[in-house]
Amino acid sequence: MPEAVIVDASVLIAFERIDLLQILCKIYKEIILPDAVVKEFGEINIDCLLVRKVESRLINVLMRNLNLGRGESEVIALAYETNFRALIDDLKARKVAEDLGLSISGSIGVLLKAEKLGLIESAFKKAQELKDKGFYVSNELLDELLMFKS
Repeated sequence: MPEAVIVDASVLIAFERIDLLQILCKIYKEIILPDAVVKEFGEINIDCLLVRKVESRLINVLMRNLNLGRGESEVIALAYETNFRALIDDLKARKVAEDLGLSISGSIGVLLKAEKLGLIESAFKKAQELKDKGFYVSNELLDELLMFKS
């Protein structure tokens, strides 16, 4: 059975931009969004969505001491409390999540999973599409994705 994940707005924005938002429910059992992510992203209409109110002292620590945004802080705090995987693209937030011992992935990791499951033809092509639409995807990462396909 696919897992439940806690998702940051950047991943939602990326998948919306390449018309793959609905695919998230085919990969994961549940997409959990903290309130702050919903406020940041806006209304979202996917079947497997669960919105959670997050109340944790960790949120303020992450925002004040580490200068993370509210959405990223709520995603990390909820992942810390539930031990669910977090989907985050922001490098600083990913580093903080890793330092806390959290299981994380990002948009590219989800694309790879979608390819492996046969839901998309090519993670490389979708990552290139993301880059073409203004998302930061390093050339090194694109090269790795191309090699992965071979």
